[in-house]
Amino acid sequence: MTSPVEFPMYGKFDKLQLSKEHLLAFWETVLNRSDFSVVTAEKIEDIQRDTNGIFIVKSANNQYRALAVVLALGRAGEPRKLGVKGEELPKVTYRLIEADHYVNKRILVVGGGDSAVEAALGLAHQVGNQVTLSYRQERFSRIKERNVKKLDEAVRARKLNVLFNSNPVEFKPETVVLDIKGRIEEIPNDFVWIFAGGTPPNDFLRRIGVEFGTRDVTTEASTEAKQGTHARRATAI
Repeated sequence: MTSPVEFPMYGKFDKLQLSKEHLLAFWETVLNRSDFSVVTAEKIEDIQRDTNGIFIVKSANNQYRALAVVLALGRAGEPRKLGVKGEELPKVTYRLIEADHYVNKRILVVGGGDSAVEAALGLAHQVGNQVTLSYRQERFSRIKERNVKKLDEAVRARKLNVLFNSNPVEFKPETVVLDIKGRIEEIPNDFVWIFAGGTPPNDFLRRIGVEFGTRDVTTEASTEAKQGTHARRATAI
C-alpha cells in the first residue's frame, strides 16, 4: 500500500509491504474479532432469485438464502490449462497455497508473470527444494521491479534455475519433458505449478442473469450519487 490505513476492529495498519502469509494472518486476526462466517472449499454452482426477491445461492452440498449477493470472482475465473500430455496428473496444480509445505522436492513452475515468479521464489527458499522456472519468451517483460531483483539474487545464489524460450511437452509421474529452444530435455520432477492466466467466468455470470454491455454503470451510479449529494447541500443552504 502507499499509505497507512485505519481498519475497523484492528486500528492503524501501517505496513506498506508484506508477504502473503502475513497478510492472511492479519485477516485472521480481524475475522476472529468479528461475527463473520467463512466457508471454504465450496464452489458456487448457481444463483437464482425467488418470487419474493430472495437470492438462492447453491453449491454442490449446500444452499444459502440472502437478501443481497456480492460477486468477488476476479477476472481470472478458472485457471487456464496448457493442454499438455499428463497435465491431469495429481502433481500438476495451478495455485500455490503454502510454499513451506514443500521441502526437498524437485519442482517446475511454468509462467512469466508475477504469480509464477513469486511462487518460484517462495518454493526456492524452502529447505532442499530444486526449483526450475520455465517461461516461453526470451525474457520477463511484465513483472514488478522488486521481483526482478529477488529473482536475480535467487539465480545468483543458485536457489533457482530459469529456462527462457522453453515449453512443457509432457508431464510424467517422476519427470517432465521440456522443449528448450528446440531441444528436448527430460528432468526429474515431483511437482508442477502452472501460472498461465485464467478463463473469465463470463458463462457463469450470464447463467445467473448478469448482463454485459458497453455502459460503465459503476461510473454512472457514482456520478448520480455525487449529483444527489450536491443537490441536497444546495437545498440545505
